Amino acid sequence: MDTRTMWAIILSVAVIIVFHYLYTEYFFSSHLQNASQNVTNLSETKGFEEKKAISETTFIKKDKEDQIFKSWVLENDKYKVELVSVGARFKSFQLKNYVKDKKEKNPIELVSTSSESLPLEIYLAKNPSLAILNFSGPQESNFILKEETKTLTFSSETPEIRIDKAYTFKKDSYFIDLSLKIYNLSSQTLEDHLLIRGVFAPFSEGSKYVFKGPFYYTDHLNEVEIKDGLKEYIGPLKYLGYQDVYFTLTLIPEKVETGIENATYRATFRKIKEDIQEFILWIPVKIEPQQSKEFTFKIYAGPKKTEEMEKEYPLLSKALYFGFFDIVAKPLLWTLKVFNKYTNNYGWSIIIITILLRFLFFPLNHLSYRSMKKLQEIQPIVQKLKEKYKNDPQTLNKELMNVYKTYKVNPFSGCLPIIIQIPVFFAFYKVLLMAIELRHAPFILWINDLSAPERLYLGNLVIPYLGGIPVLTIFMGLSMFIQQKLTPTTLDPIQNKILLLMPLFLTVLFINFPSGLVLYWFANNILSIIQQLITLKLSKK
Repeated sequence: MDTRTMWAIILSVAVIIVFHYLYTEYFFSSHLQNASQNVTNLSETKGFEEKKAISETTFIKKDKEDQIFKSWVLENDKYKVELVSVGARFKSFQLKNYVKDKKEKNPIELVSTSSESLPLEIYLAKNPSLAILNFSGPQESNFILKEETKTLTFSSETPEIRIDKAYTFKKDSYFIDLSLKIYNLSSQTLEDHLLIRGVFAPFSEGSKYVFKGPFYYTDHLNEVEIKDGLKEYIGPLKYLGYQDVYFTLTLIPEKVETGIENATYRATFRKIKEDIQEFILWIPVKIEPQQSKEFTFKIYAGPKKTEEMEKEYPLLSKALYFGFFDIVAKPLLWTLKVFNKYTNNYGWSIIIITILLRFLFFPLNHLSYRSMKKLQEIQPIVQKLKEKYKNDPQTLNKELMNVYKTYKVNPFSGCLPIIIQIPVFFAFYKVLLMAIELRHAPFILWINDLSAPERLYLGNLVIPYLGGIPVLTIFMGLSMFIQQKLTPTTLDPIQNKILLLMPLFLTVLFINFPSGLVLYWFANNILSIIQQLITLKLSKK
């Protein structure tokens, strides 16, 4: 790694951190306000007391629920779901193919705030108690889904309203169809808002640098950062939901009123506790006496995996968003998955991509190295000019340009390879942090999770703060040191010695990075060393 590359990476990290802070603090909040047309405080809305009431009355103690109310369990190859008659809501939703921890093997649970609320609560703004009506359902209690689909129908009513819910589960899909039919049994016109509420906390462990929380999609993905109070959006809406690093539960409105497409919705988002947040979709309802209205939705409850999210609603794949480097990260992830079909190991796939990228950038890196070598050779001439014209910067710049022209050296030729490679580096970083394909993906030997820091544990040896030995990270640091020694430099001896500390600094920085990223950087360093040795031999001929 040359001097410019290392400094460019450090400066890029700083710029991205500052940009992210400014974006979330200033741009995002103002953008949300403009898009929603109306931002209010929760305490100022009419629905506050209603939501407060439902928060206090919905949550029934588990022992009583088990004794009084019925539940239904349905299982397919992908998940095991339990519905309870109280509100016909999900009491449990376990993803069978994903575990929270590789050691304990507990499946991922998408009902992550059972003590606060069970998803999805459906009620009217003026009648929040509808969320906890006791629904009747199928006589059979356990279902193994062998056919393509299975529909479970539930019904409940009050003197004024009857509600029918139908969940259609599918054999090989994380999508669930939800049909909701509301009957107005009274002699008065029913005019209200239908509310669909979800309360969630993160489903799994994941990087603190990746967004976790509610979101909605208009013509782009909007991640809702909530510090205090409430945020509100009013306008066209494709879907909304909650996501963490790897999983999501998303609600997709399909039909809210006959003949209306791209309807205007109201969505509110609130922070309930630390790491517990809610989203509520508000849909206007007007039903004449003795009439009914039907609403249909899709629910996606599963991994943020492109192939799964695109099965029934391709636009949902946009929920997997790698941020500023999305345009680079998604092709990288696609390429990784292509190579993994042949290697069956994402570690080797990372190494193959690193080699391909190195071949792709070889001409540019070669020119950059040769340019730096020439700059090093003419450095004595440059130093003499600096001493001679130290009080005349205009003349100095002119003379320096003449020297560069005479020796056919472009002082900026090393910048192009760096500019191209830095987005690739950060895109790889985002992929390794967020792609579920790499979650718990092993490589070889002690590296058993490419999305987590690597550690080698020797017997009872425990290193403070680190736990085990970051062997691959240490090798990466050594390779950076060797590469730095081979890289031509135009710095004076003191500055050059200080610069040699940079590999140590970056090694410390990389200790808690995903091992897949360390593997990529280590492989890239080894290939850079080989390339520098080849270029050095060619330059001597």
